Amino acid sequence: MSNKKTPPPPTLPPSFTVSDNLCLFHKGDLSEDIYTCPKCKTIYCLKCAIKAQTDRKSCVKCKQIVLL
Repeated sequence: MSNKKTPPPPTLPPSFTVSDNLCLFHKGDLSEDIYTCPKCKTIYCLKCAIKAQTDRKSCVKCKQIVLL
């Protein structure tokens, strides 16, 4: 038989949780005025949602076009 060593198992990055107070468009804290995606209920800053609608962007999670 051969005496080959097997490679070590891969190391995975640490898991992280997304804060409930995070806007996924600008990656910062939510402002007081918020927009909620009607399909998946993800929360964004209203200012970011208005800009996303103007730029024809979609929800980060479910890909629904932002509609105000």
